[in-house]
Amino acid sequence: MKSICGIYKITNLVNGKSYIGQSINISNRWKQHTQSLDKIKNIDEENPLRRAFCKYGLTQQVSQPGIYGNFKFEILLECDKESLTENEYAKIEELQPEYNRMMCPPSPDRMWPRKENLNEQHCYVQYHNYDALGYLPGEDSFLYKTEDDVSHTVSRKRVCLNMKGQKIYLIVGIKQYGHKKKDFFLWEYTQIEEVSFTESMHGQEYSLDGSRFLCKEPIYLNDLPGFDYFAKHTMGSFAYGIQDAINDPFSKYILNESNYIQINKIKDRLNWLANFESQLDDKALCLTSLNDGKIELNCFQYCDEIQFCNEVHTGFTFNERFYNLFQWNPDFIIEEFRPLQKQHPNAHEVVFSLNENILKFAQAYPDTLCIIPYCGEIEDPWNDVVKEFKKHKNIELRSLD
Repeated sequence: MKSICGIYKITNLVNGKSYIGQSINISNRWKQHTQSLDKIKNIDEENPLRRAFCKYGLTQQVSQPGIYGNFKFEILLECDKESLTENEYAKIEELQPEYNRMMCPPSPDRMWPRKENLNEQHCYVQYHNYDALGYLPGEDSFLYKTEDDVSHTVSRKRVCLNMKGQKIYLIVGIKQYGHKKKDFFLWEYTQIEEVSFTESMHGQEYSLDGSRFLCKEPIYLNDLPGFDYFAKHTMGSFAYGIQDAINDPFSKYILNESNYIQINKIKDRLNWLANFESQLDDKALCLTSLNDGKIELNCFQYCDEIQFCNEVHTGFTFNERFYNLFQWNPDFIIEEFRPLQKQHPNAHEVVFSLNENILKFAQAYPDTLCIIPYCGEIEDPWNDVVKEFKKHKNIELRSLD
């Protein structure tokens, strides 16, 4: 289905209850609603709509209008993204959908969005601390060819109740080796299409889902007039989570819509990432390298000395930021290693963290020793995988205790 911006309805055909939603890309929004329904482990941590899907037997992922099991998915109207919230409010007022009301504790007698908030202007800003988290926002989406443009954020701040139809702008902070100060970049925004309330192991939380718009290229903020005041005073040195910066004059740089493009309209996301990383001085932070205009992924790092277990090894370490890619596309990682093996023919060891696809890697490179260091006891879900590992001479698990 082509990308359709508008208002949609999901109806439970058993009890007649319905949900009204908005999205810049309805097909992707439906996919997000119905993602991994057959893999839910704790239904109590899901929102009321997804709990209904489970209760009434919907297990497949939906992306097209139609009837799926006991649920009907339909598009009510198409509109531009600026009028999404106004049109959604009108349909909620008209149809009084039950699931919308259930999504709104602790005030179940009202529904989102609140009419008095429709025309308010905000500049909600969230901070992504690369140094603490160890990855860039949505970096997996740069590595995989996917049409998904959805974003998911969790917050415990009650201000989230007012964020439906609003935008959350994301600033990334990176401390580079050799730089005295942290570098800050305006990265993207998410236009919020759904706010739901859930109970998790961390307590009461608000889930914010919407569509991503990347900066056409990340904007370096440190040198812009007013940034120091904005970072220290308005954002509290980025220590307090989501903040509304609308009253700070610096927000004009953040709100400039011409800076952004919907992520699924970027033809080559990997090239977008590589161009950004080519400007970083600290290459140890980069997922990519540009050699003669060709993008190479830094899945493995060659080391003359790898020290652990009181031993020194010569070989490679696997970059754990590619862990998910290794899970979903092991053949890609296996092929990425081939040219490195030719460059360093005397290096015959690779250090991994625990990943079931190490088995495929070991089979592809029988003369390479795959070393898996671990601490403590290996958890039960890995027992069968570990048994398979032990059948192969070129896979070794080594305790660091």
